[in-house]
Amino acid sequence: MTEEDNWDEDLEEDAAIANLVHQLNIHKQHIGKSDRNSEVRPLNERVDFVALPCGHRMPTDYVVAWFKCYLKQKKTEFSCPRFNEVHGKSCGQKLSYQELCQLIPLTDKQREFLEENLAALVARRLFDFKACPGCQSHVERRDRSNLCVNCIICTANLKRNYYFCWSCHREWKGPANNSVQCGNTGCGQRARTSDPLIACKPEFKMKMLREKGDDVSYVIYPIKDKSNDRKRLALLINNVEFKNLEDRTGADKDELSMEVLLKGLGYTVITLRDLSAQGMLSAMRDFAQREEHTESDSCFVVLMSHGDASGISGVFDSFDSEDEEDIFPTDEIFNCLNTPNCAGLRDKPKIILIQACRGDKEGSVDVPDAVPRRNRGKEHREKDFCCLRSCTPDTVSYRNQESGSHFIQDIVEIFNQHAHQDHIEKLFRKVLKKFKIMHPDQMPCKERTTLSKRFFLFPGL
Repeated sequence: MTEEDNWDEDLEEDAAIANLVHQLNIHKQHIGKSDRNSEVRPLNERVDFVALPCGHRMPTDYVVAWFKCYLKQKKTEFSCPRFNEVHGKSCGQKLSYQELCQLIPLTDKQREFLEENLAALVARRLFDFKACPGCQSHVERRDRSNLCVNCIICTANLKRNYYFCWSCHREWKGPANNSVQCGNTGCGQRARTSDPLIACKPEFKMKMLREKGDDVSYVIYPIKDKSNDRKRLALLINNVEFKNLEDRTGADKDELSMEVLLKGLGYTVITLRDLSAQGMLSAMRDFAQREEHTESDSCFVVLMSHGDASGISGVFDSFDSEDEEDIFPTDEIFNCLNTPNCAGLRDKPKIILIQACRGDKEGSVDVPDAVPRRNRGKEHREKDFCCLRSCTPDTVSYRNQESGSHFIQDIVEIFNQHAHQDHIEKLFRKVLKKFKIMHPDQMPCKERTTLSKRFFLFPGL
């Protein structure tokens, strides 16, 4: 790369930083006292819609959730996710934080979250900070080409010069003027962290691919090899904070565990938090139209929320019978991803995981699996699905406020240990067996499973 290329990149980064700082400053100048009243949502109690500059209209909570998703990916601009039928791809028109604030009256909590994360992104671009391995205080590296960094706090405490390596994050060894590499063993090499997901051996994959015969159980779904051309997508919706219901404390543990698992399995994860029923419907419809599906071999959809017999709770749901329900029917998941509505996933496995209550009754080991009868006349419309729900109909689903839900945590554990050799339905059976032994008051069940072949994940391949 030439000096001119570096200069151009620096100019582009400086322009992005300046634009981001400008957005934050402009917005703070326009915040009046009336905007800082309380946590009460300044919109109607039910879901509101907003028309974006591109002309697409969508629920406000869905737009805010997408903006948070982009911040999580260290991006500072929202891109419209709606499918553009004329161009045959996602709209992608940019929307800045300043424009977001002009379109949607944010709550104090939403504004605080967005501005803190935007400011953190600015700080990471402007400055180079890292915790000192000696005292854990944050130290700024002024020279980005120098790996040898001095900590003045450790220097004062130890009464000697204390340097640490910016690369291996250990006390510096060797000449202090050597800025390229210190003397610590393994410095300059990426430290390998333990991966709980057991990788599949190439020999096992080849063996499974060769096992074809008249028995349909030995035929497996085609799987794309791991490469830049394979574009697997997973949608993760996690409703944590509710307007009228109790917040789902501990759900962040489930979200993190599931994200790590899905990424390990080769899926790009789209995580959206705190959606209304309309927001979830918009998320499902937009996900179904993603152009990446044509270059994929499968997908995962994970929904985590409160729920009842009628469906999955949106963030405005209420137990009060006088209030309007904010319920997302699970039928819509299958409607959005079925054969006529999702051409990109036609003949490809679609794995659905739902962590939500389905009633208020307590379960027991005597409760059988609830598997609806398959409607043979509709198989051509709804095929290649496999759905595992966290509990049987009318029963509750349990969640630990410290460690997360049994359902999600057990799925992650079993997939990590057995996905390298078991197909998806065998993995689900192991989840059920563990619940029967370890959690007798709850029993997950498969529903609307229409897989005609075995689906192996072949992690790492």
